[in-house]
Amino acid sequence: MQTALKKLENDSSAFMSSSVLAALAELDVATALLQCENSATAAGVAKKCSCDNRGMEVLLDALSALGYLTKSDGEPPLYSVAAPFLQLLDSRNQASYIPMLRHRALLMRSWSKLSFAVKFGEPQKEESFLGEAEDSVSFIQAMNAIAIHCVQDTVENLRPLLESLPDEATILDIGGASGTYTEAFLHCLPNSRATLFDLPIGISQAKKRFHNSALKARVTLLEGDFTKTGFPHGFDFAWISAIIHQMDRMESRSLYEKTFQALTRGGVVAIRDFVMDESRTNPEAGALFGVNMLLKTKHGRVYTFREIEEDLRMVGFTDVRHFLPSQTMSAVVTAIKGDIKGWVRMGWLWSRARPCFTELRIVWYSAKTPWTMV
Repeated sequence: MQTALKKLENDSSAFMSSSVLAALAELDVATALLQCENSATAAGVAKKCSCDNRGMEVLLDALSALGYLTKSDGEPPLYSVAAPFLQLLDSRNQASYIPMLRHRALLMRSWSKLSFAVKFGEPQKEESFLGEAEDSVSFIQAMNAIAIHCVQDTVENLRPLLESLPDEATILDIGGASGTYTEAFLHCLPNSRATLFDLPIGISQAKKRFHNSALKARVTLLEGDFTKTGFPHGFDFAWISAIIHQMDRMESRSLYEKTFQALTRGGVVAIRDFVMDESRTNPEAGALFGVNMLLKTKHGRVYTFREIEEDLRMVGFTDVRHFLPSQTMSAVVTAIKGDIKGWVRMGWLWSRARPCFTELRIVWYSAKTPWTMV
């Protein structure tokens, strides 16, 4: 009984520390402290951040209690960013975790409306503190903040697959954002070239990464919306990272079809995302992320390996494998564009075309016999 009660207490109060971190990030409190040589009073930080004195003092005390700041014994007390968090909480640092905290601050406002999403089945609009444009930048930078801590392990685990590609492999990074994985793939395969395809906001961040990079000549940055257009052709490897959870199965198949067309015969697609077991309760982080998709998208969801495999095979891919199992979003499923039977692709094409034929059939019957329902 006590164990169950403790779990309820911990889970239901977790929002408090999360909210404190959200305020730190949105107000850029730690950076303000660091700009004051990492030593300032509550009133000094409040002035720098254009905040209320009492409000800032309460926030700084909470952050000190949680261990993110330190507080001196003097009068007035001086606050400092704790040593382990000097880089992570500095918004000026490329390794900063601030963009992710800002992104999660926005998410929390949606999560507070979860009951409405469950009852009505609709995404919930959140109130923005920083503004829509800054929220978009925070999202792109937040994805980089996660990727820089896992990209090396992921690419190293993929090395046997990557090294099986042609010596001068061509890589397509779909929705590649700031280019964290593009950069890692190019380092892993020194004779390769890459095309990063994303919306303008993602490409703008990638331009900053590669502007003065030695890799610049090997990267093509291509703006586009893969829900509306296809990709260039002739790639040996396609990378789809943290994309499919935003889509329903028909949308995922459409993306797989466009990827299939972009690859050469024998080309490989690798999909990085949560991969759920058949119960959809494991991994736990994936189940919770499914809630996030309910709140933020019309049709998004997390997928089981069986579902991903079925959808890849339907558009013509073969040799589908759960290449890298993981309890995080770093699970990877791979497949090959090999020799395929015509009926497999015909089945997929028919599933796309059938609604159009059905609609034409209804119109034809309606014109012939106005009262006929087909």
